[in-house]
Amino acid sequence: MPPVVRRLPVYEPPAGLDLIPRPRPRPRWSPTPEPSPPSLEASRLVAAVLEVLDGRRSGRLLRDIASPALATKLAGLVRLRTTRMVRAPRVCHPSPLVAEISAVVRREERVLAVAARAEHQAGRWHFTTFAVLE
Repeated sequence: MPPVVRRLPVYEPPAGLDLIPRPRPRPRWSPTPEPSPPSLEASRLVAAVLEVLDGRRSGRLLRDIASPALATKLAGLVRLRTTRMVRAPRVCHPSPLVAEISAVVRREERVLAVAARAEHQAGRWHFTTFAVLE
């Protein structure tokens, strides 16, 4: 039996008609704002550690503002000397509960840099890293 050939229906739209569907409007993306970091008095914390390192304050203060491992390390670095901050510390927050702090200090006749990292835990800021770069 020979194949049956049928005529196809017209598949072109009539001229002048707008049959192309319009794209739906996309919802606008707006990022959720991050919570602001808890207040941090960086100059007070850095000054307190420097005073301990200079022997002007008790080493027990480090237990309140530094992690236990860091407090032990810093307690071994205490010497009698004079260190003063030259400028206010700069603070960068990589995340809301972490702060990276840098400061410029003057120790006797030298100008040095201080780098520190603080984390917010249990309602308080604690140093996890503190270094005077000589």
